[in-house]
Amino acid sequence: MRTRILVIDDEESMCEILRFNLAKDGYDVDVSYSAEEALTRDLEIYSLFIVDIMMDRISGLDFAGRIRSMPSVEN
Repeated sequence: MRTRILVIDDEESMCEILRFNLAKDGYDVDVSYSAEEALTRDLEIYSLFIVDIMMDRISGLDFAGRIRSMPSVEN
């Protein structure tokens, strides 16, 4: 099973650059263009989150705090 990564950034070009390069190295990569969108996903399937800390409504730091408090997501 390949490592699954979720990239969360409000800049689409950054998401696509990261997706391309990580996929080229053999990772399964999904992207979300906001923390709100990411929170709608099944987060427990991911091994790693790459998060922009400066996003609009929910910052990357707030997102990290929220997922750390979720019992279903391994910390």
